[in-house]
Amino acid sequence: MTTQVDIVVVGAGAAGIAAAVSSARAGCKTLLLDQRPAAGGTGGFSGLTTLCGLHDDAGKFLNDGFTREFAELLTERRSPTRLESSQRPQRTGSEIGAPLRMGRVWVLQYRPDSFRELATLLIADTPRLQVRWNSPLADVIVVNHRIVHLNDISVGAVIDCSGAAEVARAVGAECLATDETTQAPAIVFPLVNVTREMKTAAEVAQVLLPLARAGFPPLNLQPSLDVNIFTAKFTGSAEQVGPLLEFLRTRVTGFENCSTPVTEFIPARRAGRMIIGQYVLSGEDVLAGRKFPDAVARCAWPIEQWGADGVARFKYLPAGTHYEIPARSLRAAKVENLFMAGKTISADVDAIASARVMGCCLATGAAAGNLAAACVESALTR
Repeated sequence: MTTQVDIVVVGAGAAGIAAAVSSARAGCKTLLLDQRPAAGGTGGFSGLTTLCGLHDDAGKFLNDGFTREFAELLTERRSPTRLESSQRPQRTGSEIGAPLRMGRVWVLQYRPDSFRELATLLIADTPRLQVRWNSPLADVIVVNHRIVHLNDISVGAVIDCSGAAEVARAVGAECLATDETTQAPAIVFPLVNVTREMKTAAEVAQVLLPLARAGFPPLNLQPSLDVNIFTAKFTGSAEQVGPLLEFLRTRVTGFENCSTPVTEFIPARRAGRMIIGQYVLSGEDVLAGRKFPDAVARCAWPIEQWGADGVARFKYLPAGTHYEIPARSLRAAKVENLFMAGKTISADVDAIASARVMGCCLATGAAAGNLAAACVESALTR
């Protein structure tokens, strides 16, 4: 039996959560699909503990609406059902969390389990929003440049938040793609029982230098909210994780008892495929801090490229500058009712290296949800 909904959101990471909640709040019957058994995506399941892209270079919050709401609730770690959205207090950027400065950027630290719990609570608290877990994408049907069916669902609009442009691939929509020269994969996992002080770049370098001399691929270590736990981003293979941990335990002071609860090490690309939309955001737009009349999101994160050598290369915006993302970059060029958010927005390989971070994914997700809702409403009033 065919199900009929207004909007289907594919992917339940940061962008998908924002898109689904926003479209449902706009009055649309919304269905959230994900091949995982629960919501969270990269923010909840990858091992990351820093939410990037929320702030400008002064630590001030860039996007209001759902993005601000999510950051507040993630920081407070309380149920959104306790307080209606209209009653939740609005805070200034400096009051949300206490962002951590890392070099020239600001991040919000969080716990992955809190991210997953908040996603689950927001979904459950939103009327007109249903979910289907463990549901891979299949049977996407396009008629007259519009998606009319997806799986067994009759749809009014679709938002691709899959991170890999799964909907676009299914319908043959044009895409751009990153590769190992621009967004090489990394294995992310928590490293526990670390007793060594690593509060400065020099202290971290004293740990990483012996690894480099021993021939290991680059490792990045970031602090977490929990004592003696760091987030490790390793650019080597899964087979090298064991020898890496053994080297740390036997050769580096403060790591004698380090370990990880992770048992399966899967490299994850930071970005993948981007759907070509009505406007392709460019690296030049990012670095110029370009503004648009149809802007729906803001970001100030640098262009962050990761090569196959495991080395990060940054291009920063001018001081005090942010760029905007236009609504046209969230609308597919040739499929009238296909929208995109997060890592699948219409952007070249340089622009997506900035816009792919979770803070921006939340903002583009919320915007795509509202744009898709307006599209459905417009179709109903024709």
